[in-house]
Amino acid sequence: MTISEARAALPEVLDRVAEGEEVTITRHGRPVAVVMRPDVVWHSGADAGSSDSDAVLLTALRDRARRHGRSLEQEMRSILDAAKAADTRTPLPPIRLHTVQVGGDSTWSREEIYGDEGR
Repeated sequence: MTISEARAALPEVLDRVAEGEEVTITRHGRPVAVVMRPDVVWHSGADAGSSDSDAVLLTALRDRARRHGRSLEQEMRSILDAAKAADTRTPLPPIRLHTVQVGGDSTWSREEIYGDEGR
């Protein structure tokens, strides 16, 4: 979406990002930014080519499996089943944007543009 579209629909864009969607913002048809959840950024930065984080995760999973009296495979299956059962998200409807073609040097007030009575 363009910068103008993102600005006009920012609350909805943020809702969609919170649900896991990534939104690319363009300027003059070229991508200039991607909006995504912070945990995605932090996770990818921490794991970039690092096997240390894999070892830490594996150790934590083994400890958890031991505490629950399960094998590592059983613990992973339990985690995946719980995640699947908890995933009850419904897809969000598409963002609806309304564009207006204005000719000349017309000026609009904030209320006319945003419809928020100056909030």
